[in-house]
Amino acid sequence: MIRLVLSFFLSFGICCINAKAQFHTTRNLERINCVSYNKYYATAIPISLIVTGVILSNSKFKINLQKDIVGNSKTKVDNYLQIAPAGITIGLEALGIKGAHKPLQTTLIFTMSNVILNSIVHPLKQITKVKRPDNSDFKSFPSGHTTEAFAAAELMRIEFKEYNPLLSYAGYLVAGATGFLRMYNNKHWISDVLAAAGIGIGSSKLALLIFEEIVDHRRFKKYIKGNSMLVPSYQQNQICINWIKCL
Repeated sequence: MIRLVLSFFLSFGICCINAKAQFHTTRNLERINCVSYNKYYATAIPISLIVTGVILSNSKFKINLQKDIVGNSKTKVDNYLQIAPAGITIGLEALGIKGAHKPLQTTLIFTMSNVILNSIVHPLKQITKVKRPDNSDFKSFPSGHTTEAFAAAELMRIEFKEYNPLLSYAGYLVAGATGFLRMYNNKHWISDVLAAAGIGIGSSKLALLIFEEIVDHRRFKKYIKGNSMLVPSYQQNQICINWIKCL
C-alpha cells in the first residue's frame, strides 16, 4: 500500500513538473533562465512533505507523538481556520489591498485548487483506509482540513509575496494551527497532516499554473476585468459559485 501511495504522489509531482516545463516553453527564453530553478525548487517542497507523510504512516513515531499531542477537550476552531487564509486574501483584495491578481482571478485559482485537492484527497481516503486515532472511521489519510488550509495558505503567499511579504506567510501559521488541532482533536496522525500539507500546497501551485494558461486567451480576459469576483457558497448540501460584478 505504501508503494502504491508513493507511486501516486510521485506521479502527481512529475505531472506538476512537466506542466511547469510546458508553461515555460510558452514564455521567452530570458524569463525561463530566471525562474526555472525556482519553479522546480518549489515543486520539491510539497513532494517532500507528501513522501515524509507516507513514510511515517506505518511508524511508531506517529503513535507516540499522538499520545503527547491529543487533548482532553475538543474544539471546532479547525473547521473555520481551514478556509480563513483564502477568505482573508480575497477579502483584502476586494477592499483594495494590492495582490498578484484581481479578486475574481484569485477566487478562480482557489476554486481550481479545491477541485484538484478534492479529486486527490477523497479517493485516497477510500484507497488507504487508515483508521483515525479516535477509531471513528477509516478515512484518516490524508487530512482534508489540513489540505484545505495549506492550499489557502499557499494562495495567500502567491497573492502577497511581492507586495507584502510578511502578510504572505501569515496563512501558513493558520494552516499549521489547523493541522495541529486536527491532531489535538484526535482526528488525524502526523503522517496525515504532513501529506495533506504537501497536497494542499501542490494543488494551489498547479491551479495557478493552469489559470495562467487560461488567461492567455483574450476572450477570457474580458470576463475577469473590472470589479467582479467569484464567491463560493454552500447551500442545501451543494457547493455553489456566485459571480458578483459591481456596476
